[in-house]
Amino acid sequence: MQRFKGVFAVLACLFLGTENGSAFLLERECGKSNRSENYGLIGGGQYAGILSNPWMVLIIVRGSPVCGGSLITSGFVLTAAHCISPFYTTVRLGDYLTVDSEDDCSRGVCIPRAYIKNVDMKLTHANFGTAPYSRYDIGLLRMADVVMFSDYVRPICLLLNAKMEDVLQFNVTGWGRREDGDMSRVLQKATLSRINSSYCESHFNTKTDQTQICTDSYSSETCDGDSGGPLSAEVLYEGQLRPFLYGVVSSGSQNCTTGGVDVHTNVEKFMDWIVSAVNRYSYN
Repeated sequence: MQRFKGVFAVLACLFLGTENGSAFLLERECGKSNRSENYGLIGGGQYAGILSNPWMVLIIVRGSPVCGGSLITSGFVLTAAHCISPFYTTVRLGDYLTVDSEDDCSRGVCIPRAYIKNVDMKLTHANFGTAPYSRYDIGLLRMADVVMFSDYVRPICLLLNAKMEDVLQFNVTGWGRREDGDMSRVLQKATLSRINSSYCESHFNTKTDQTQICTDSYSSETCDGDSGGPLSAEVLYEGQLRPFLYGVVSSGSQNCTTGGVDVHTNVEKFMDWIVSAVNRYSYN
């Protein structure tokens, strides 16, 4: 992930749009931790807080990390369709520093060693194509068994039966490639701004629609390895700030250095598909 320099993440403190109080969460225990979300945060925002993104998932194919993902329930990870491979796949949860050690104490607070779950089912949207910057770039991975929620493993929030308010700034996290060309060993965080889709159409010479979110930043962008990760924002829900998933990182500049323009799958437009798949393929 290309880094932003000297920029602090800005939270979007908005109320979610509800209709007659009918809105509800896919997972009630989403996004909440018993400890401060910024515990262990490095000044300037270059590194994410060690407990601030417990929904973050590293997708590993045949032993190599390839993409990010978001834990959305105790059994499912949401990611980009182009991240899903026919080969042997595992997901790594509770990760922050991607090295093997008994405990991760890299930021002054120790969390237990990240653990790996096998993937036993892979789902991609039926309309997903193979062309770059394709629409419908969304998929689900089902873990072979459920995970237990904790301060460092917890799903991100998805809002059902209501419209999400427009957000102008988002957080994006991942272990993707940095300016030096190497994959990051420490979870990175950046702030991206929503821009008109015409900029993405011009930048990538392709058509976009409401199923996608276009973002830009003068000093950062997603890169190889960040695909599938969360585009999120914190909004007020029932009087409490919670992190909500707005998008899935889909595509950006091929060399990760030009323009900082990125395309993300708009999660809100696929909520019915997500809920249907989770309900149909949940454990018996």
